[in-house]
Amino acid sequence: MKNFKRYIGLIFVFLPIALLSVASCGEGVFTYIELDGGAGGASPDAGTDGDEEEGGPTSSGGPIDCDFTCRDDCVPLHPGDMSFPVLVWIGPNDGAAPPCPDNAPVEQFVWHADLVIPPKKCGPCTCTPSTGTCALPSSITAHAAPCTLADGATATPADPPAGWDGACAAGDALPADLSCGPEGPCVQSITVGPLGIAAESCEALDGSGAVTAPAPAPSWGLVARVCEGSAFGACASDEHCVPTAPTGFRQCVHREGLHDCAAEGYTEQFTFYEGFSDERDCTACSCGAPQGSYCHSDIAFYSDAACTLTPLIASAWSKGPTCHDVVPAGRAIGSKTALSPVYQPGSCQAAGGEVVGEVAKIGPRTVCCYVA
Repeated sequence: MKNFKRYIGLIFVFLPIALLSVASCGEGVFTYIELDGGAGGASPDAGTDGDEEEGGPTSSGGPIDCDFTCRDDCVPLHPGDMSFPVLVWIGPNDGAAPPCPDNAPVEQFVWHADLVIPPKKCGPCTCTPSTGTCALPSSITAHAAPCTLADGATATPADPPAGWDGACAAGDALPADLSCGPEGPCVQSITVGPLGIAAESCEALDGSGAVTAPAPAPSWGLVARVCEGSAFGACASDEHCVPTAPTGFRQCVHREGLHDCAAEGYTEQFTFYEGFSDERDCTACSCGAPQGSYCHSDIAFYSDAACTLTPLIASAWSKGPTCHDVVPAGRAIGSKTALSPVYQPGSCQAAGGEVVGEVAKIGPRTVCCYVA
């Protein structure tokens, strides 16, 4: 805003002078007039007796300078699709760029180039050991044959109650010496159904923390400061009068978008951008189905109904039914208990943690600088 006010001030200073020059030096002629109040800074009216000197009216007590030659630089006319010439400083984006010079005090734009994009880290994704829940078997079956011959032998159910929690259960009891005819005792082996396993999962972890951490910010290597000012005076019909470029500045024209520069005059080409948009992200870490997990428990079978007499212990797990020979064959299955099942965790295959998206440069600007 400060530079804008300063620039407006320049317009109001120079515009009346230019109009006075037009009126004094002839139609269509523009004259640069030095504002000199006389020696010692005296008033423009000081030292005059009210008579005009030969040469016409003046702004300072003397004749108007009708030599309106450009006091700055004459450069080629800007291409019709480009801006009027401005002063541009181009250099490293390290904070050392100078401010706009006094003869072009209005900062129009600040653009950038040479985007440096640090890598974004994602993953590696890992998975914790699986967790899950177990349920005791829902089926127990006695066979009239040892385990090796149980397939096809007479089967007699001795199932536990629904939703069994392992407490002493006397339902579906089988008495001692229960006969299955020619096959002999009905209780020669016991097959315990598989334990139930459910609600299995692994927790996904991102080893780098980058899924939630912000990406390192990209930065620009070059900066362009675009400065506008005023210059007055006559040049050739195919030229502009523009402010002289101080050391480090260039006289340039610009245009929005990506374009080629002219073949002559404004031939030094640069491409700058108004900014960038960082759309990079990490895909979420995930885990596949658990592998290698199982549930196991021990089932105790008693010959009495109170779960007190010496039990027959049969192991059971979730991967399938298990068969146990009964010794002596034909013993009673009066009651049963079970230990709380134990879940043995498995592992899960990790996925995700990959970088997606990109950093996009936005607002391209073509800058073409004058080469004499």
